[in-house]
Amino acid sequence: MHTTADAVETLAQLTLDLDSLSPNIATFITYSGHAITEIQQLDSTDPVTALLGRSVNDSVTAVGVRSPAEITNRTKIETFPPHHTVVHVVNRNGCAVTVLRDEADSRWFGPTMSPQQGRVPDACRRTMGLPTSPPSEPMTNFVIAAWLEVVTRQALCQPELEWTHIVELHPAGTSAEWPVTPATLAKATRSLGSSLDWERFRRVIATVGGFPFGDEAINFATWMDCGMFSRWAMESLPDRADLLDALEAVLGPATFDRLWATVRFCE
Repeated sequence: MHTTADAVETLAQLTLDLDSLSPNIATFITYSGHAITEIQQLDSTDPVTALLGRSVNDSVTAVGVRSPAEITNRTKIETFPPHHTVVHVVNRNGCAVTVLRDEADSRWFGPTMSPQQGRVPDACRRTMGLPTSPPSEPMTNFVIAAWLEVVTRQALCQPELEWTHIVELHPAGTSAEWPVTPATLAKATRSLGSSLDWERFRRVIATVGGFPFGDEAINFATWMDCGMFSRWAMESLPDRADLLDALEAVLGPATFDRLWATVRFCE
């Protein structure tokens, strides 16, 4: 482990020290041994997009991403410099390190053999065919998010959508006990979520594509493993809080209260 960890740390430091690279540009870097073999510029606003579906040659022993980063200080308790450089490096045996550097300091996370969570670690690992960290959310959360997204789109076109219509839009609406209440619909939601499986869902999307993943769904789902796919699936849908805010503005108060209660009963 020491030799592997030292090697990954060396590559991360080598990447941090690339003074020829602009701090405002994101790059994907491949390594062979202790040397950099290729540097590819990425979109700084979303460096992961260009890595989806990509696989590196067998001669590559490690890959990394160097990107500008910004920390948002929500607490206002401590002031952070606005601009940072983040470097993530992972080698073929799965040892990885992430470094966050500003003008004053560098913070190291790792090296570790445990897969680090995040879009960049996920994408880097998959370029070498390595497994990512397991799914972090149950499929019930995806069922809820997908339902809320469909209801929101419908409600924006048809304000004052009624509770019966909202139930009809739910994938488990027909299996809920009658009369359908927030409690019975939440029970049906949990039952559906527990019957589903992220890996099985990934294989379905890899075969036929489908909502809400877009035109590249088949290729991307095939390239991903179960863990990365689960996070990608959740990120493909709007944030739950944003959807609830939108629905509160367009649904009748009693209808929204039922929908909100259904979501809460699922927690």
